Amino acid sequence: MATAVVVGEKPPDAEASAQGDSHGTKRGRQASKKKVAKKALVLPTPMPPIGQKAFICEGTSCDLVRRVLTHWGWTESPVERPSACQLKWTFRSRDAEKSVLEPWQLINHFHGSYYLSNKAFLGQCLQSCSCCSSFFPRQYDLRDAFGMRCFLRDYVLTAAEQVLRSPAAKIPTSGGISPREVALRVLRRYKEWSKGHADHPERLLRCPHEIAALLGHGCLLPRKISVHQRIHVDVFLSRSMRSECPVCQEDPKPQSGDSHPLQQRYLDGPQNIWALKEPCVQKGKGVTILSGLAPLLEDYEQHRATGQGRDCVAQKYIERPLLVNQPHGPAKCDLRVWVLVLDWNPLTVFVHPEVYFRIATRPFQFDSMEPNAHKTNCRDTENRVPMKVLFESVGHGAAERWKTRTWPRLLDAVRASLFATQCTMASNRNTSAKAFELFGLDFGLDESWQPWLLEINTSPCMLDDCKGEYEEEIKAWAWEATESLLKLVLAFHDGSWKLPSYVELLQKSAEERSGQGGVERLFEEEVGRAEHSPCLGRMVRSVSPCLASGLSLEGPCGRWCLILREKVLDEMSLRQAHEALQRRIFQGVSARETSVSKLLREWLLPSEEEPISQEPPSASRAFAV
Repeated sequence: MATAVVVGEKPPDAEASAQGDSHGTKRGRQASKKKVAKKALVLPTPMPPIGQKAFICEGTSCDLVRRVLTHWGWTESPVERPSACQLKWTFRSRDAEKSVLEPWQLINHFHGSYYLSNKAFLGQCLQSCSCCSSFFPRQYDLRDAFGMRCFLRDYVLTAAEQVLRSPAAKIPTSGGISPREVALRVLRRYKEWSKGHADHPERLLRCPHEIAALLGHGCLLPRKISVHQRIHVDVFLSRSMRSECPVCQEDPKPQSGDSHPLQQRYLDGPQNIWALKEPCVQKGKGVTILSGLAPLLEDYEQHRATGQGRDCVAQKYIERPLLVNQPHGPAKCDLRVWVLVLDWNPLTVFVHPEVYFRIATRPFQFDSMEPNAHKTNCRDTENRVPMKVLFESVGHGAAERWKTRTWPRLLDAVRASLFATQCTMASNRNTSAKAFELFGLDFGLDESWQPWLLEINTSPCMLDDCKGEYEEEIKAWAWEATESLLKLVLAFHDGSWKLPSYVELLQKSAEERSGQGGVERLFEEEVGRAEHSPCLGRMVRSVSPCLASGLSLEGPCGRWCLILREKVLDEMSLRQAHEALQRRIFQGVSARETSVSKLLREWLLPSEEEPISQEPPSASRAFAV
């Protein structure tokens, strides 16, 4: 039916629409005026005169930087006026994303650098490549059921190999089955399951007698999980007659010769010790060293109870550490190395060759899990010592072993860690201000002087709080390293000093082939992986040979040595690498993944009905989080 419209008049809808358009146009003009006014107010801040040098230091651990710049004649600007300085040094790495700086200003953090100090994220990046097993202890993210599943599998396999090395493993337990027999069964079951057979479940312990023989008697579930399962637990643990257990009477006899594929030789010892760490906590806080599955799960439950985001990762403890003779007895030690990243694309990295060691203030003992004996961050006396002091404590040949074995392997581990995180960091680059970053990498040493990366710290301690016998020596080293760092950064970013290019370094290596003799590298042999697959070992081996032990350059570098100077990568390649990394991180997490509570009940209280088999991990996922 047609609607009658009077000529010369507007329909009601059209009139309302016209009023709305007129009103909207007016609003649009007002909004445009506000935007123009706002743009007029936000003008580029002019660069201060050349002779006027100003800086801002914000947060803790900045006193040494402040003293160095003041010694140079620089003036400190108020924090409220960030545009009045050439350099901003802040303790919090997240401040790099909040600061609004000009292109001629410098800040000491890259966007997203706090991800590297997150232990869970670092483990995910590194464990996407199997090469990380050469320098990074096995680590599992217990914040999800997949990480807990991988941890339980690794713990049981490690316990099985531990039993096979024990001479008392052949003695039967109260259930009538010996720990050695259980260990051989576990290794055989893992081998069968890893081949992908659907009729072989992933669970490696399948009756209460096997659990008791390998892991000990009693309920291993955390208290909160086992409270509502008490009747089930009592019934399960009461099956003490071997004649009633069909699993103990299985016909196939276990064969010796199977090995644990996740083994890292010097990390596995007699106690199966693990370190539970909160992902985002530094200075040794939120870290516990524990032995035994029941204590580990109890501590894990306490981490979860502290609130959201306070879960933990489980990292394999170095059970055969390098021990240093001390008045209180042999003690373990670790070290910190300062690493300076000037750019992520091209990746440009310097390292200071003078590291400092931290010696535990209590003797190393497996019987005692005292924090001061196993965590060098926990100390009742000053425990930081220079390199030469530790070499004298270890004995003859320590300095030569460090030079030919430990130091080049440590630098390869640093390179691999930065290569693993480059695609993520390069995509988060500062879009305006120039940036650099000083990282503190903590390494543990085993008895063969092999370095193991423990964690990466942003805003490392500048040693202002160092006391004790070596206070003057360590503080003098810190002053020299900080002063040359600032000179290097300023000269690099203002263009007054030019670094050699990637091609120039390759040419230098071709001219000096003999300069690398007698040095042991971390990745000596080719890893059997496809060419298109990212491999940290292959990337490290492609680094110019003249950088193997660090290259000293003339100019403002001081003692800082160049260890990485790569080619520029296009943004599309970096984005694709970042997406591929995310896929590798989450490729093992199944949509059918059960809850952590249910997973623990399946593994530690196995029912008569076998659970659905999960797809076994591939070679690249053997260490996946």
